[in-house]
Amino acid sequence: MILKNIVARHDNKMKENYIKIIDGLQLDDTDKGILKSTWLDYLLLMNSSAKKGWFRHNFSQIAVIVLSLLIPVIEKSKLNINICKWDLTIISILGLIVAILTSLNRQLGFEERWRHYRMNAEAMRNEGDDFFALGSNYSEFDTHKKAYKAFISNITHFKRQEVKAYIVDKNKKKEGE
Repeated sequence: MILKNIVARHDNKMKENYIKIIDGLQLDDTDKGILKSTWLDYLLLMNSSAKKGWFRHNFSQIAVIVLSLLIPVIEKSKLNINICKWDLTIISILGLIVAILTSLNRQLGFEERWRHYRMNAEAMRNEGDDFFALGSNYSEFDTHKKAYKAFISNITHFKRQEVKAYIVDKNKKKEGE
């Protein structure tokens, strides 16, 4: 819960900072609104998804390691007792939990998702920073108003590519079943 609050405060601070930057641009209110809903919301979504993926991946990995280490310790001790009338022992339950967590991590691709969302979040952040600084792809423009259409076009293209890659990936997984 403490970690969640820290992450939320960091996300809110990042959002506030970017809103101040966007509000300070020489753009009309409609363009600023589109910038917030098209770029900033997507950046925040990707950032949040990356953090969730990182947590899920690391939690499942740490749980598997800890539980795997506990199994031989419990086996050597007198703690391995029957828990239910189905002859389930503590070790068998821990083994099932390890197997389930390992399967979930592999099947749901927590690490893949985390890396994917982190890469997209950083790409969005970098594109925005280039736009705000009128650098890189936007260095040919002398105002944000002139660079705005190119920026929105780049963001839209990126998001379309993201959707296309998602659909292709889902189709590949379906065909592999």
